[in-house]
Amino acid sequence: MTDMSRTIGSVTSWLADLGLEAYAERFEQADIDLEVLEHLSDQDLTDLGVTSLGHRRKILARIADLRDAPAAVVPPAPVEDQSERLYLTVVFCDLVGSTQLAHSLGEERFTDLLGEFYRAVDGAVDRYGGHVAQYHGDGVLIYFGYPQALEDAALRGVMAACESCRRVGAIAVPGARPMQVRVGVASGPVVIGDRHLSQHARGGRAYGAVVNLAARLQAEAQPGGVVVSDTTAALIKHHFELNFLGLRQLKGIDEPAPVYAVEARRTPDLGMALLARPDRVPFVNRRAELARLSACWNAVAMGAFNLITVAGEHGIGKSRLVGEFLDRLRREDRPVRHVNCPQQGRDTPYGAFRLLLDHDPDLPAAATLRAELEAVPRATQAERRQRRARVIGLLADHFGRTRTGPKVLWIDDLQWADPSTIDVLLTLASRRPSGLMLIVSARNALPDPRLMHVDGSVPISLGLMSPEHTNSIVREVLGDVKGAEALVAPLVARAEGIPVFAEELALEMRARLAGPEDVAADSLPDMSVPSSLQQSLQARIRRLVRARPLLRLVASIGREAPLPLLRDLWPGPGSIEEALDELIAAGLAELHLARDSQHDNRLILRHQLLQDCAYDIILTRDRERIHTAIAEALDRRRAAGQAVEPTLLADQLERAGRLRPAAELWAEAGRAAAAQSADAEAVALFRRALALLPRIGTSEGDWSDQFEADTLLALFPALIGAKGYRAAGEDVLGRINALIERTGGSQRVFSTMFFRWIDICVQGDIDAGHEFAVGLADIARSDPTGLHALVLDRMLGSSHMFRGEFDDARQYLDRFLATYDPALHAEPLRPFGATDNHATVLCCIAAIEAFTGTPENTRAATAAALASARASEMTHTLCHTLTFGAAFPAAIRRDWGAFRGHASELKQLAQSRQLAFWLVYARMLTGIGDIAAGRVDEGQAEFAYGSRVLGEQGFEFLQPTFRVIHAMAEETARRDGPSGDLAALERAIRSGERWMLPECLRLKERWGRS
Repeated sequence: MTDMSRTIGSVTSWLADLGLEAYAERFEQADIDLEVLEHLSDQDLTDLGVTSLGHRRKILARIADLRDAPAAVVPPAPVEDQSERLYLTVVFCDLVGSTQLAHSLGEERFTDLLGEFYRAVDGAVDRYGGHVAQYHGDGVLIYFGYPQALEDAALRGVMAACESCRRVGAIAVPGARPMQVRVGVASGPVVIGDRHLSQHARGGRAYGAVVNLAARLQAEAQPGGVVVSDTTAALIKHHFELNFLGLRQLKGIDEPAPVYAVEARRTPDLGMALLARPDRVPFVNRRAELARLSACWNAVAMGAFNLITVAGEHGIGKSRLVGEFLDRLRREDRPVRHVNCPQQGRDTPYGAFRLLLDHDPDLPAAATLRAELEAVPRATQAERRQRRARVIGLLADHFGRTRTGPKVLWIDDLQWADPSTIDVLLTLASRRPSGLMLIVSARNALPDPRLMHVDGSVPISLGLMSPEHTNSIVREVLGDVKGAEALVAPLVARAEGIPVFAEELALEMRARLAGPEDVAADSLPDMSVPSSLQQSLQARIRRLVRARPLLRLVASIGREAPLPLLRDLWPGPGSIEEALDELIAAGLAELHLARDSQHDNRLILRHQLLQDCAYDIILTRDRERIHTAIAEALDRRRAAGQAVEPTLLADQLERAGRLRPAAELWAEAGRAAAAQSADAEAVALFRRALALLPRIGTSEGDWSDQFEADTLLALFPALIGAKGYRAAGEDVLGRINALIERTGGSQRVFSTMFFRWIDICVQGDIDAGHEFAVGLADIARSDPTGLHALVLDRMLGSSHMFRGEFDDARQYLDRFLATYDPALHAEPLRPFGATDNHATVLCCIAAIEAFTGTPENTRAATAAALASARASEMTHTLCHTLTFGAAFPAAIRRDWGAFRGHASELKQLAQSRQLAFWLVYARMLTGIGDIAAGRVDEGQAEFAYGSRVLGEQGFEFLQPTFRVIHAMAEETARRDGPSGDLAALERAIRSGERWMLPECLRLKERWGRS
């Protein structure tokens, strides 16, 4: 290398320094490298297309300056000071019998032999894209997947290991047996470039158990053999024959490790291995695309030429689609040529065609072309261009020949193609050779748009798979493994329509379910990213040049992030626009523009798995720093009056380790959700807040107890709204009581007493509930706000009503209504109960009117209760009112038409909001309505279902009442009257819900049987 080339780095960067990077592609296409650059003339620059005289003079002047400048030693570019957790394949290659060789050969000859050993291993490693990290005397440590990102690191690592064994075995040792190596290969997470270790070792080193495991594994190999870990075995088992050697106790590793010996390779080289991935699930859907390919082939068989371009994102099934089509042709003995553009091939001219020539059936012609490609002429620039055009033409002629009949040439992974390969394809397409079907496929979009504009080209763009087809993939992989059924829906959702994601996720879960331990599906951990997907996704992430800091930010925020927030946080280097462009161009994210000025533009990652993988790469200590910065930025936006989702800020605070403010925000979000009748969401948010308390511990003093008590009191009604009146349970009430004893506070105490009253009534013990409420009178009267007295009026009014003491009930209920002022009391009363207290009192009035008033008064009271419930905008309150304040009074009045209308509205509301508890009530009420209308059999089934479910939940409240209403409906529809045991029903009514006693006695007197 010349002094000049050592000084300037690369032609592209040199041109960029001059502000002339627009010419970089022309220089690259003309094969102008660092050695050629210093010999360029003015005419050469003109021939290259540098038509501007000023630009030519600028380039020539800089070349002259560089020729005259003294040689400068440019230090290597610093490793980015950003440690990461990566999924690598680590290879450790150890020379067998090195000590004996050193003694027998002497130090000089042994040193020479070590050099040959290193060169042999280096050659194998270079061929498969690995990186020699360290030479350990007679051992070599190798990484696959770092520093170069590789989507198939494990496969390449094992192929390089086998190749190393072969190359080292070919080294001749005078007077001794051929050299041999043992090789260990392991795959897994490592930490790369830990800045905390920079004072002890060079940057770019890998640290972690996987490195040690690879070194220990090699000792288990036979001389000349390769052994791999279970993680590597899982990634390569479809490409190699493996022999399980059992569990081995490796030095320095506590648990016995599963070890596999590599016996034989199933495919001859890397290119073929990448194509030889077995189809583990049947081909799914894509019928329209297959039909288009078949139609194109029919035209080609008749003598036409067709160029088919297949594009789609990573894992969408491009190769599977084309492979499925070509398999049909292969079964008909049609000639098919297929090659993947090598991932490292962008700097190797004609890379794809070089691979095709390696396995060309026309050996003489292939050898001639090989010689042309390898020739390095020493000629003028014009002669170089002429030679390039001739080579492109020769390759197009060779691969376009169809003398023996129609054929297919498929170039896959075109995103990795070098410019020369693209030029050959364009030339081939422009010549349109008869009988050739040329297929090119690439991720996201073709690298050169000219291929899309070839006359008659057929574009195929693959979109996401439907949930139905994704479901079939997951089910095929999981099979009949115990516990698999519960995982199908979550796996389908996580795959997001990407077939490869669905397959790999299902394979990972199948391996867990079918493991040696009997693990229940519902106890499995979160669905982590499978190692096979970690390899490919991390490789895509690490190929980013400018956008990796941006991706780290987005992944730390979530699946999507507001663009203004990202601008606030952007750490550089460079502009965020460059990073955005790269991230979007790579197909990893999309920019969603806001609908209006009230919303932010948002950057959205294409897949949840991508976000998970990008986040996994970040070290834990760096995550805390990033989350702290995000939380502070969100705080600033909030302080400036900008809208910030409390859950987003709470999540960032929690991840940043600021647990108290995070818990307070989760609880705040829970109260906001409860205020919107989103009870299920409120429950989840309150539980998220409570889950942080053990981590906070006692460091916050009394705050923890007070916060827990207040949050549990808010959780209680949300649980009732989401799952029914028995959902809270004794454990929640017991914990509340224990906290109240320590924290006190009249508001908390009375809230707790109120929920205890609800719990007693829900168990069906009306009289005990009434006595409990009476005992709260002194506490209620001592409240200076009068709020507790209002709540007590509601409680006593309800319990008197259930006991059939309607006059007493009206006294308390009317006093509540006379005192209640929505402006003063609506908000303060929210913590008391799962329903709006004003609407609930009106429900009681409607029920009493049904027993004691006129039909007109009953309808008016029902309308008032429904109006109040709708005004509250609380879904649980409306469900409660439709049941107890509308349907129940209608039934007492035998207004079965109105009854069915209220039941129908309840059913629609419960279904639309997915409220399981109220859906049970809706089915029970629907059954009663059907019975009254004469549809007895259908109605009995629905009523029986509802009664059974409520009974199984331990919910006895008002069940005797609804059994009486059920008997009334039967009386309306059946000549022989109710079917139930009226004597038993009377006993149940007398035990508490005596408001229905007169009706029960009437039924018993009329039908008088058991």
